[in-house]
Amino acid sequence: MSKGSLKPRGFLMQSLAGLLASAMLATPALAGDTFVAGAAIVDITPPIEALTPEGTTSAILPATSIRDHLHVRAIYFANGTTCGALIGVEQGSMRGSEQTLQEIARVTGCPRTNIMASAVHSHSAGTKAAAGDTPPDNLPTVKTVNAAMVEAVQAARGKAQPARVGYGHTLLDINVNKEIFAHDTWYQGPDRNGPSDKTLAVLGFIAADGTPIGIYMDYAAHPIDYYLTGIISADFPGDASSYIERRYDGKTVAIFAQGASGDQNALYQVPFLQLAGARHGDADRADDRIGQVEPWYQSSLTLNSNADGVKAMQHPISAKDEPAYEKAKGFNDELVHAYGVLLGEAAIEALKNPDVSWQAGPAITGSAEELTCPGRDRIDMSARQGVRPPYRDGADVKIQVGALRIGDTNLVTVNGEVYSAIATRLKAVSPASKTLMVTLASGPDAHSGYIYSNAASDHLTFEVIGSRLKPGCAEDAIVASGVRQITKLSKQP
Repeated sequence: MSKGSLKPRGFLMQSLAGLLASAMLATPALAGDTFVAGAAIVDITPPIEALTPEGTTSAILPATSIRDHLHVRAIYFANGTTCGALIGVEQGSMRGSEQTLQEIARVTGCPRTNIMASAVHSHSAGTKAAAGDTPPDNLPTVKTVNAAMVEAVQAARGKAQPARVGYGHTLLDINVNKEIFAHDTWYQGPDRNGPSDKTLAVLGFIAADGTPIGIYMDYAAHPIDYYLTGIISADFPGDASSYIERRYDGKTVAIFAQGASGDQNALYQVPFLQLAGARHGDADRADDRIGQVEPWYQSSLTLNSNADGVKAMQHPISAKDEPAYEKAKGFNDELVHAYGVLLGEAAIEALKNPDVSWQAGPAITGSAEELTCPGRDRIDMSARQGVRPPYRDGADVKIQVGALRIGDTNLVTVNGEVYSAIATRLKAVSPASKTLMVTLASGPDAHSGYIYSNAASDHLTFEVIGSRLKPGCAEDAIVASGVRQITKLSKQP
């Protein structure tokens, strides 16, 4: 990998000049540039022998099967004056990371506000136990994840080389709004007419020869394809990252970051619902015949189907359901891999767009603000959706909004699950055209639940009725904070 400058020595003929000009566009000169970047990966997958509890007879108990490995990825960058890092964690959420990120700031010398970590939000890679996901005792611990973040950033820093950074984007139609009103009720299900941002935003860090050092892709969709099925997986975000890394023969690290996915699922869900149904003793839950009742609506007919699924995970799968489980897993694997391939290839193509402006001396600066919104506590937790439960006033909810400027690109972070319409509004009013939102980001735990939009405040979905936020505050406060911070950062050198 050459680190020298690419300067044509002469022109023998017109055609040669054209070829050399094309080469200059593909591999921009780096002579005299001070910007550097490096990237690294750390595996955090639990050992397979740690997964099967003693005395069990089934191989399909909670968290006893590994589909793909879990990782922490990091991209380090510096411009000769300051530095920063982007960190992607293949977990359900960021858990107890703030002290670790402050430690990373100390050992690298980068300001804490220039260091951004976020979770891919895979529901099969480990989340807080209270959410009812696969048990935490055989998944990566907070200590393991935090140690991996430090290791990944340090390794990325050690690999830093001359680089350029650029922003690209494209539209990718593999997500869908997941709040639907049909059959005279609200429930989780695909609403193709609901708000849904299809933008795949990509930040690329390239070496002198044009090979990506790091690719940071931001897209909004819940990775739930192995939720409560007994399978450990980074889901389609992991497949997207590994696809890009294989495409570049391991020379590239690709981080997936969640956009505003609070009300967004991956587009197709029947293979997952068949897999989960078989695991929970309901193999016929997702009927493949045309014209049958859609499985998401079917699940809404019980008081709390999610709680039923959590209880079912405490028992081995029955022998009669194992064939249906294995069949559904095969199709689900294919679909998840397809999502990953499409995301990965689209990210690469977005950076190849001739409109991408590659910068060798970008400004790096960040900031953060803490917002306060009125809180509420739900009194009756029995129903999952379709009801308006009683509430009492609760403690205020603290939400952290950050902004990281890298050149002419602004990454706005929120430490919670944000609805698509909030990010769309932010981008519409942002003073910077290259603005993207990263959710499930690092910072003190918000304890907010879903951060729903103003327009969704009357939806009787589990996301809205379970949120600790009272209506009418979060969307306006987040958008105003994002605009305020982007404006402030744009005035800094």
